[in-house]
Amino acid sequence: MTRIDMKLETLVNNGPAVIFLCRAETGWPVEMVTENVSRLGYSPEDFVEGSLGYADIIYPADLEMAVSQFSAYAEKRYKGEDSGHKEEDRGHGTFTRQYRLLNKSGDVLWVEAEVQVLSEEEGEAGSFQITVFDISRWKQAEKSMLNALDTEKEFKRIINSGHAIVFLWRAEPGWPVDFVSENVSGLGYTPEDFTSRNIFYTDIIHPEDLEKVKVEVSKNAEEGRDYFSKEYRVLMKSGKVRYMDERTLIRRNEKGEVTCYQGILLDITKRKQAEELILSQNRVLERIASGASLDEVLLLLVNYAEEMKPGLLCTVMLLDREQKRLFYGACPSLPKLYSKAINGMKIKVNNGAAGTAAGTAARTGKRVIVGNIMKDPFCEECREIAQKVGLKACWAEPIFSSGGDVLGVFTIYLRETRMPREEELEFIRTNAHLAGIAIEHVQAAEALKESESRFRTIFDNINDQLYIREPDGICYMDVNQVVVDRLGYSKEEILNMEAEEIIPSNYWASVRENMQKIKAEGSRIFEAGAVCKDGTVIPLEVSARIIDYGGKRTILSVARDITERKKAEAAQRLNESRLETLVKLEQMAGASLKEITDFAREEAVRLTGSKLGYLAFMDAYESTLVMHSWSDSVMEECSIEDKQFIYPVKSMGLWGEAARQRKPIITNNYPAPNPLKKGCPKNHVHLTRHLNIPVFDGKRIVAVAGVGNKGEDYDESDVRQLTLLMQGMWQLIQRKQLEEALRTYSEELSKANEELGSMNMIKSEFMEEVMFPEKEEYEEIMDFETLYAIDSQQQKAVNTFIHYSEKLRRLVDSLLYQSLEKAGKIEYFFEETQLRDILSDAFLNNIFLIDEKGLEVEKEIPASLPEIKGDREKLTVLFTALVDYAIKFIPQGGKLALEAKEEEDNVHIVIVDSGKGISKELIPYLFDRLYQVNDSVSRRYQGLESGLYICKDIVDAHKGEIWFESEDVSGTLMHVKLPK
Repeated sequence: MTRIDMKLETLVNNGPAVIFLCRAETGWPVEMVTENVSRLGYSPEDFVEGSLGYADIIYPADLEMAVSQFSAYAEKRYKGEDSGHKEEDRGHGTFTRQYRLLNKSGDVLWVEAEVQVLSEEEGEAGSFQITVFDISRWKQAEKSMLNALDTEKEFKRIINSGHAIVFLWRAEPGWPVDFVSENVSGLGYTPEDFTSRNIFYTDIIHPEDLEKVKVEVSKNAEEGRDYFSKEYRVLMKSGKVRYMDERTLIRRNEKGEVTCYQGILLDITKRKQAEELILSQNRVLERIASGASLDEVLLLLVNYAEEMKPGLLCTVMLLDREQKRLFYGACPSLPKLYSKAINGMKIKVNNGAAGTAAGTAARTGKRVIVGNIMKDPFCEECREIAQKVGLKACWAEPIFSSGGDVLGVFTIYLRETRMPREEELEFIRTNAHLAGIAIEHVQAAEALKESESRFRTIFDNINDQLYIREPDGICYMDVNQVVVDRLGYSKEEILNMEAEEIIPSNYWASVRENMQKIKAEGSRIFEAGAVCKDGTVIPLEVSARIIDYGGKRTILSVARDITERKKAEAAQRLNESRLETLVKLEQMAGASLKEITDFAREEAVRLTGSKLGYLAFMDAYESTLVMHSWSDSVMEECSIEDKQFIYPVKSMGLWGEAARQRKPIITNNYPAPNPLKKGCPKNHVHLTRHLNIPVFDGKRIVAVAGVGNKGEDYDESDVRQLTLLMQGMWQLIQRKQLEEALRTYSEELSKANEELGSMNMIKSEFMEEVMFPEKEEYEEIMDFETLYAIDSQQQKAVNTFIHYSEKLRRLVDSLLYQSLEKAGKIEYFFEETQLRDILSDAFLNNIFLIDEKGLEVEKEIPASLPEIKGDREKLTVLFTALVDYAIKFIPQGGKLALEAKEEEDNVHIVIVDSGKGISKELIPYLFDRLYQVNDSVSRRYQGLESGLYICKDIVDAHKGEIWFESEDVSGTLMHVKLPK
């Protein structure tokens, strides 16, 4: 072969066209093919050795067409007829066609095949050459071009009629809109509202979410991301709020600068509402399952309902056993005057109808909708009292048992006249159903307890799963349909199996033993199991006895599925263990702080099934976590030489998210990459899973507790357990701190009392010597200097006694208030109140302290000061406490001032003292129930001493504001704003 021939061969074998030499026989066997047939995934040997013909790789749907066209062309060519092919095809013995081939992996390729006849035999084609070009990309491009116009029109139609709103925003202040799809009308806007710049996109973002959205967008842009998504609220043109899921592409120019944002908005309002409803339902069901009282469950249900639908006053009324009267089960927000008047009402009155919507719903078992109480005949009995308390509409839904009996009524009251919307009707129905579950559950539990003996007899004879076998038989003689349905076998399969093929192997010995006892004793109750066809095992409680079956002595086994009971027992064991831990914790009042925290930490590890745990306390300003302790297992595994104990919250790694986000954080794949992780030091304990929670004291985080390396994923049950345990620990620590405070003040008070007694005795003895002297000289009788010193010491002792008794009184008063608050016994009675009288009473209540210090008092209370709607008693307590607090910090002869002034919507009261002022760092925490002035865990009861948190509660109950302004050494301004 010449060099030119070799080059030609190389060009052909490496060219874009694959050349086949075929014989004109069935299957078109291949005599030769170029090496670049590898483009199709084949080798030349696949064809030349005879295993494949060219026809074998033609796509089956195109094979008949390719063969028939070749045959027709050959026939017409040799007959000299006009075949319709191109002139050059006939002239040179070639023709070209497009069809599909299969590559070796089975993929379909479009090719253009040029066929050229090379030899002829007796007027017919003998062999021919096929030159194949891959045109798959051209075909795809052609198809795409043909569909482009139709696709564009369809795309526009889909965008404008779809659920997703499409936006194109400029990366400029306010995010001006260059394009928005027409379906923005769903929010009440038109595209022109935005494109005309009358409205910027930031104008429709909910004000509470705007800053968060801006930060998120900036963060993603600065980090170079091309795509992000976020959820937030937007305002419709009507002012209503909708939840949106935004998914956005960030567009940049050649320099990498952000030019615009292209995204879609999906309305997820219904999903958010559904999530909230499901969450509240689950919480109620959890309380039902935990054995909570009916009153507690119904109150929880009503509170959740009112949280989800602000403005609705929800109640649950229960029908008595005689089904004649309705009594309130829960009505936290209903005006007391109304609830007292309606409680115990009859569901029927003299004319046979009910006088209220709730009564009618209970009597008829049908929903009753009253859009206007003043006009509706259903509300004749309650109309007058409803008008007094401002109730204008009422919707009542009967509560049914699973058997269809009326148990009570779920009722919603409104302070406006209107009919319910569709979603509100579903909301009423769902809550009534949930209330029915709660009521029926409690009733069923009571009934079960009352008739346990009778129930047990019935239970033992229920036809659940029935198995019949001879005492010494190895197979079952018969089973019922429940066995067939539950186990998944056919009846024939079960009867042909040995009994022990169905019984799990771990029960074999027990079942054999019980079979022998049944033969001897006649009956037996035991636990066993059954293996289903899919391999799952059903735990069973078996009640077996000897019976006569078809004239034979057999054993009848009545087996009940106890899967749920087993789960409940496991859950009960865990709950008992948890309860035992909480009880032990409660009994550790005499233990040291270390003993308490060590116990809580190790129990957290045990009860969550974890391998490690830790506890860290927060500093006074929530800026630094101080590691308190690790579990024993960690200290054994961790070998870090210089352990870190102080962690700034802002710069902490992933485990600091619980403090930063102020909520529990579950990380079930800790090794996975996470931008929040800062890396672990060498020899740090290896983490696989992690859960930590913030421990709260009111609204403040006081500690962070965590566990790790559980054998399975952490879930909400672990969160609840860890939270309950750590809150219990913190409450115990608080109690110890308060006990220490009470003990300290009591000791100081006792000491001051003893000192006062001693001074009284000294003075008495001195005066006795003065009054009855042994000598008659007058100048030697009276030692005024000594008497003055005794009086001074006596006065000092009195002042000390008063000081500590006042501190003790304030602490005790605060503790009493706290107890009443927890018991829900703090009630407010709002009425039109003259604030001038209250402020005067506050000064009068402190007049002795004012006189004792000789304070200069200035009061500026205008005679025109308007009345406010408030609780006179609570407001008097508020301002008395604030004046008392101010007096404590004013030096002898100092100044105390009060100014009250009317503002547009409020009355603004300012109390000013000339004391030494309050540290700026302390001011944000003054209204906490327990706050600290340093980082000590053991000194956190100052809030109770001052009573300022009570003041904050009272102001909040009046929908007002309270704040302090102060500079060190320059006095304090106490501000209170109350709505008119």
